[in-house]
Amino acid sequence: MLKTGKKYLKRTFLGLMLLIAGYLIIAVVLSVMSTRPKELPCQKDKEVFITTNGVHLDIIVPKDFLDIKIQRDLQIDAEVAYVSFGWGDKGFYLETPTWHDLKLRTAIKALFLRSETVMHVTNYTTKYDHWLVQRVCESQLELLIEYLTHSFTRDGEGEVIEIVDSGYTNHDTFYEATGNYNGIYTCNEWVNEGLKKAKIKTSIWSPFDFGVLYQVKKQ
Repeated sequence: MLKTGKKYLKRTFLGLMLLIAGYLIIAVVLSVMSTRPKELPCQKDKEVFITTNGVHLDIIVPKDFLDIKIQRDLQIDAEVAYVSFGWGDKGFYLETPTWHDLKLRTAIKALFLRSETVMHVTNYTTKYDHWLVQRVCESQLELLIEYLTHSFTRDGEGEVIEIVDSGYTNHDTFYEATGNYNGIYTCNEWVNEGLKKAKIKTSIWSPFDFGVLYQVKKQ
């Protein structure tokens, strides 16, 4: 009986390792493979930005590119020049301000369950050198802004739903978001999907940040 139990555990562990290895291999391959979006007949004379904290990607756009309604919804002050949008697991974002705060329960839920999500909005008064530039045309910009604004959950009156007192600083806020987070559709794949929607060449699938970063640097 003991031998049978050990054999079962060994097979389970081996199967799990093979599953993880397969996931990582597929992630790398599809991250470096590029989409082939239809070329839009417009000049790429505008800039948006992609940034990472080493794990998690954000999309950053100049405030003036956002329409007045979303600026009002997000209560963006006049001195703000750039607005960053990040999407992700609600528990991970709100319960894990630093990696030191990471709990095994939170990580397992984020990876293996269809968890609730939030939008993390951060305001900047200046541009930073480490942001990667993604040049877009007017049509691509409109598609990207539409994607960002539709990622917010709205109440019955069409207003975004702020999670009160949830920001890490005085310059960021969390809002309820649409969609669910899991190991296939991650925070980074949300950014990747936004670029796809905007007909920007990007990774076929990018659950980690390096895929999108590779594609942006390559352009």
